[in-house]
Amino acid sequence: MRELTMMEINEVSGGGFFDRLGAMTLGGITGLISGMAKGAVVGGSQGGLLGVGLISGAAGMVIGGVVATVAGVVYAAVNDAKQTTKLFNALMENIFDWLSPTPK
Repeated sequence: MRELTMMEINEVSGGGFFDRLGAMTLGGITGLISGMAKGAVVGGSQGGLLGVGLISGAAGMVIGGVVATVAGVVYAAVNDAKQTTKLFNALMENIFDWLSPTPK
């Protein structure tokens, strides 16, 4: 019996499945954070009288959060864990940059 390579071990043990599942979870979280932040900024900028900006900002958070979560999961499913981790790290660096009004 011969030794298996790492690629063969991943295929046999289902390691690629759990790697992709983790990436999709991280992509969904990344999309949710980014979508809610951008949706609130874009929706709230429509402003107006009597708190209309507050209402449109809240709607933007909900819609942006849902759409970006789905987009993040799809992005992670296509690009796998390494690229999704880079995207998550870039988002977190932008969130903790207090001079930027919204994540890039």
